[in-house]
Amino acid sequence: MGVTTQAVSNWERGGVPDAEIIPSIADAFGVTTDKLFGRKEYNSLENMLTDELLSMGRTEGFKKGFSLIWAIAPGLTGVENIKDSFGNSPLDNIRMSGGCNYYARASLDEGMLDSKINTECRYWFYMPEPEEGYARYFENVAELSETLSLLADRDILKILFFMYSRKNIPVALSVIASRIEMDVKKAERLMNRLCDCCLVTFSEVETENGRIKAYSFLNETVVIPLLCFAKELRDKKYINWGVFFDRQKPLF
Repeated sequence: MGVTTQAVSNWERGGVPDAEIIPSIADAFGVTTDKLFGRKEYNSLENMLTDELLSMGRTEGFKKGFSLIWAIAPGLTGVENIKDSFGNSPLDNIRMSGGCNYYARASLDEGMLDSKINTECRYWFYMPEPEEGYARYFENVAELSETLSLLADRDILKILFFMYSRKNIPVALSVIASRIEMDVKKAERLMNRLCDCCLVTFSEVETENGRIKAYSFLNETVVIPLLCFAKELRDKKYINWGVFFDRQKPLF
């Protein structure tokens, strides 16, 4: 590499090579420059990001995770200048201004994404296009209709909000009915509907007065996104911060 023995001697005594020859040294030993500096090597970007998030606490990790996901948006569109909308937004400073929510959306033949970027309540939905399209995934219209009609019931929503407002430990039917001011028989009927849709599970508890039913919720990470999207559909005050629609084929 054209270096003198004096230079090598200097490195052996604690000195370091000039920056411009470090890549050549790495090539000579068949390693990366990170390896030369004692840094951990990664065989994929995914592994590197996983380790970075693991090194943080959950609170900081969730914040960092959202910012990393945000970088996906301009990359997926394939349009360089869209970074001006998607990539350079001050995410930490976007709050509801004048009651407006801020959204970023993209719909492509290869997939879609939808995200709310307010600091108050952020979320991100990303769905690559299935090989056979979206329609097949939603072909059971009767089942979808049943689930949507269930969540459209105000009394059902009252039950869900009560269930989600407490720790997920079994709760007796009588407690549910009392807290939401509902007849016990009606509450039991609605709880059975929630069980049928796998949103709630029940068990029986032996008491001095006989067996009683106790309920616990399931799939709360499914209901919360559904509620977010329901609110988004009704949102009359919003700003599309970054939008890219380039879909050439129908959704279904």
